[in-house]
Amino acid sequence: MSFSVTAKCRHGELLHRRKTAEAALRKAREMSRAGCYDITITTPQGRSYHSSEFADLPRTPAERPVRKSHSSHP
Repeated sequence: MSFSVTAKCRHGELLHRRKTAEAALRKAREMSRAGCYDITITTPQGRSYHSSEFADLPRTPAERPVRKSHSSHP
């Protein structure tokens, strides 16, 4: 399963695939800085988000580091 990032640029339409929403957003921002437009991210479930909706894109839950408890037994 992957996220698709599509955009239009002076050379035509581009398509990139990324494994996470965060990676797809990074690629979309990179494409925007390169002058691409009409940027869309499509989720693995098929829901498309235009660049104006990127704030609504569900993010991958951040993994919390596992804390090891240091218990001292006398």
